[in-house]
Amino acid sequence: MVLDMLADTIDALNKGDSADATVLEHLAQAVDAEAAVSVYYDEEGALEPVALIPSPEAARELLDHVEEVGVGGLERHFRIAEVPGLGHVVFVLIQPVDQTTPIEGFGRIIALSRSYPFEEESQRLLHRACRPLTVLWPRAAQAYAQERATNAEFNITDRERQVLELLARGLLATSIASRLNLSPRTVHKHLGNIYRKLGVHDRLVAVGVARANGLLPEAAPPRAVVNGQPAHS
Repeated sequence: MVLDMLADTIDALNKGDSADATVLEHLAQAVDAEAAVSVYYDEEGALEPVALIPSPEAARELLDHVEEVGVGGLERHFRIAEVPGLGHVVFVLIQPVDQTTPIEGFGRIIALSRSYPFEEESQRLLHRACRPLTVLWPRAAQAYAQERATNAEFNITDRERQVLELLARGLLATSIASRLNLSPRTVHKHLGNIYRKLGVHDRLVAVGVARANGLLPEAAPPRAVVNGQPAHS
């Protein structure tokens, strides 16, 4: 699992996708977690959510608990706690290998929760994932810093970015609303804000401008087709 997670995370970084979301998906699936969050923290302990699965709404209670605990409440790199009303929570603290390296930001708090205890096998698996994630951190931090700077330039919010990513996949407003558990009216409002901030008037141009400015990864080149079948390289 750890090797697959690292390979997929590096692939996500190369494509401009979210490394945090990729890591959470692998960890949550491996230990059967019901919710997982990745939270950025800086040298002063300020927190900022980066990825939440299976959705921001479903992971809200776990995020609230992480923000309540904060970096100061995590004396160890790995901690397990039983939280009333939330269930069992595993905290993994990720810090740079070389804290003297001048990279944007500082580290991550990864938290996973489920209603029943994490057995020893799941705990060992998460322990094994800590070191590789720490080594991977500088590159992931740089990618996240670039993403934050680009979002700040256009003043794109996290929710607007989620809508924009689904828009780039070809989803219509009703499908985006269903995927994000929003009303179609709210999605149309987000789309209006996105168009205004990007200075465009339709979805195709919005996706093109977003990709050109680093708000979305570049589209994969079309694969050659031979006799109606995708050609293999």
